[in-house]
Amino acid sequence: MSVLILKKQPKILANKFLALLIFFYAIMAINIVLVNVLKDFNLMHIFRYVQLEMLYGMGPALYFYTLSITKPSFKFTKKNSIHFFPLLIEFIFYRTALYRNGADGLYVDPIPNITYVYLTQQWIGIISILVYSIISIRLLFKYELQLKQYFSKIEDKAYHWLKIPIIIFGFYPILWNILTEVDRFLFDRNLREYYFLPNFVILAITCTWIGFKGYLNKVNPELLIPEISNIEKEDSSPSKDLEFLDKLNQVMILEKPYLNSDINLNKLAELLEMKPKTVSLKINQNCGKNFYDLINSYRVKEFQKLVKTSNLEKLSLLGLAFEAGFNSKSTFNSAFKKNTELTPSQYLKKVKNAS
Repeated sequence: MSVLILKKQPKILANKFLALLIFFYAIMAINIVLVNVLKDFNLMHIFRYVQLEMLYGMGPALYFYTLSITKPSFKFTKKNSIHFFPLLIEFIFYRTALYRNGADGLYVDPIPNITYVYLTQQWIGIISILVYSIISIRLLFKYELQLKQYFSKIEDKAYHWLKIPIIIFGFYPILWNILTEVDRFLFDRNLREYYFLPNFVILAITCTWIGFKGYLNKVNPELLIPEISNIEKEDSSPSKDLEFLDKLNQVMILEKPYLNSDINLNKLAELLEMKPKTVSLKINQNCGKNFYDLINSYRVKEFQKLVKTSNLEKLSLLGLAFEAGFNSKSTFNSAFKKNTELTPSQYLKKVKNAS
């Protein structure tokens, strides 16, 4: 999978980090298999010399992949390589007697002090994966907020598919170590056959999923959000710009740009004959919403008008939602709930009862 991703055209930085991420987790899966197979044949002494685990590379690879797809202009520099320095230390550590003696100490009673050095190294690596996963999730949410300043349709741009794999990658090593420790201390390693295969399958499926989605994903180098990300740093005016609000309302009523599911900030700025950054800033200051929420609020109002003027017996809620400018059921439902505190079905029932 990593090789396929590396060979994908065009060759972009994000694919390199994705290939690296898949490689590291594939190595972890192979590591788990080797440990369990060699242990059954009393060959663990061989494994100590071929330890493949690379805990300290997983977090940085995930972080830089997320950064690369959410910021296509990102360039990896020598300064960034410091994130992978602990990986080099880990690789060297696994080639030393300190590691071999510490790891072997897990299987003797009482556990020698040197084993706690090994366990500390393991848990620091696991915690680093969790920290990088949290940072990566935050990057995705920040990117989504930036998209909402510019686009009214973000489903195909926000990388929602990546959130669950990141959560799994972040918590999987922790859960795996907790399971093995509980099994070791409470059940004398007799439960391994019950959790080994399910954990291996989960890891394999997750790696395949993110590799497959990442391979199909097209990182658009042109998908930049210029001049919009710094809006919140601007000084906000305490008073409403009534002239802007009136002009915006007139455009919305007469032109109804929100009916176009692909409407974005540039197109609205053209209708208002203003600069995109100025429009976004004024929307935030005067409407208390970003561009995405503003457009969807008008679509919700349009949907409500369509409901009241349509045949309620032959009503298709989703069809009316599409007529109002929405392009997905999930976006429609969440926007409607946010603006009315009702679900579309509850609103329809309310309209029918009132008629």
